[in-house]
Amino acid sequence: MHEIITLQLGHQANYLGTHFWNTQESYFTYTEDATLSPVDHDVHFRPGIGVGGIETYTPRSLIYDLKGGFGSMRKINALYDQMEETAGGMPQGLWDRGTTVQREPLIEPIEYQRNLDAGLPAPSLDTPAVRYWSDFNKVFYHPRSSIQINEYELNSKVVPFKGFGLGRDLFHQLDKEHDLLDRDFRLFAEECDQMQGVQIIMSTDDAWGGFGSEYVAALRDEYSKIAIVTWGLESGDKVPREQDIKRTVDLAYSLSGIVPLTSLYIPLRSPLPRLPSYVTMDSTSKWHAMGLLSVAMETCTLPTRIRDNDSTGFLGRFDDMVTLLNVSGNQKIANLAMSIHQTETEEKAYDYPSLMPLPQRVSAPKVELSWESGGTGVGGRKIDNKGHIFAEAEVLRGFSEEQAMEITASSSRAHQKTDQRTAQRKAQLEHDRQDAIIGRYLTPFTYPIVDSFPNIFAESVLDTSALERPCVSRISTTLTTSSRIISRLKDVKNVVSRVIGVDEREALLNDLGEFAEAYEEGWNSGSDDDDD
Repeated sequence: MHEIITLQLGHQANYLGTHFWNTQESYFTYTEDATLSPVDHDVHFRPGIGVGGIETYTPRSLIYDLKGGFGSMRKINALYDQMEETAGGMPQGLWDRGTTVQREPLIEPIEYQRNLDAGLPAPSLDTPAVRYWSDFNKVFYHPRSSIQINEYELNSKVVPFKGFGLGRDLFHQLDKEHDLLDRDFRLFAEECDQMQGVQIIMSTDDAWGGFGSEYVAALRDEYSKIAIVTWGLESGDKVPREQDIKRTVDLAYSLSGIVPLTSLYIPLRSPLPRLPSYVTMDSTSKWHAMGLLSVAMETCTLPTRIRDNDSTGFLGRFDDMVTLLNVSGNQKIANLAMSIHQTETEEKAYDYPSLMPLPQRVSAPKVELSWESGGTGVGGRKIDNKGHIFAEAEVLRGFSEEQAMEITASSSRAHQKTDQRTAQRKAQLEHDRQDAIIGRYLTPFTYPIVDSFPNIFAESVLDTSALERPCVSRISTTLTTSSRIISRLKDVKNVVSRVIGVDEREALLNDLGEFAEAYEEGWNSGSDDDDD
């Protein structure tokens, strides 16, 4: 069945994971006469038996969070045993006297969750209502999916969970006591008939980077041949310089530990510095920010769970995606970009760089989600926005062949009226793409907007004609391995060379340098300055 197991490490990762699972839940069909969903649910969901012998279907997911991070979500949910632990109902053992039970105050579920539990229509969500990721969760999880880390409390000011080293030490402590893979991961792995890989969602510029680095190492040691795709979340909000440098150092340690052992590493920034006009969002809300990222993440991995995938082997499995993008064998970092296209047949031609090959280009403002912003890094150094493209994995969603050709024709006519600067930019992009390996997947299957998703998209990119729920009409995503990654790696190296002690600095600089060299092989970037 080519199963995928998902690991969610940390509070921010769980916001992204919750959006992902809510979307997967929306693909299920519950009536006998319903059209079969194109998504193979067995890839991400596992069958089981709940209370009273009821068949269950729960995510193949492990959810780690700190004490207090789960909000009102209970470990034992309605699909399983809901026996309340009252003082009179607790087992007494040999003790024949009275007992006193002390409980921490429970976090009450919001109205949205109460209505879901009661089977009532769910009210609209807004930013103030969403306190935790569990507030907008629509999925039942297996009891063994939720792992609370009691050593640290969410947002604690007394003992904060900060720093790469703290996360690394926590993993070793827990692994020594429990053997985390044996206790948590193995159950889900042994249920798989033909596991295609593991996807890990984690923060990489804080303590979860240390915890996740050690988790990746343990997975690779135990499962040496499986594909591991890591989504590395980085904070993009403006903070004091000292804190920004600390984040960059934690990121450097995370990259050094994760990239050599993972099959593919995809950095994701949040919040984003620039957004196209079709996105309006509260940059301070994790619910909003992770919702936008989830659309891109869910779309670019869609071919891995489609039934009867006929994408000529380019993108059908994690291994296919990794093989396509990792041209040299050492290009394990890929950038992710997304465009959402208007619903009108005659689309406006935007002056944005498109990485899609001519004459099959589809024009729309692009959201850069990784390291290709062309902005400035730590220390104000300019990040290069030019470079050579080695490979691209492209997903066009909500398009038919005819629609893609229609949009191509209208885009071509509009591009004839562009100025000289745009023509030069287009020529540069075509030059960058020389000898690039391209994998493309085209599907008419649209992205559904479920009631737990924030209202961040303009009506011009939504299709509200469907009776069941609105959807984002047409989305294109691009996973790219290119020399533009060198700029970000050099930026991280510059910080490491200034603030890390001699003992650890040399190893980190060597690792980051080797990662950058993988994107210079066979292509002269012309920017050898600023190395050290």
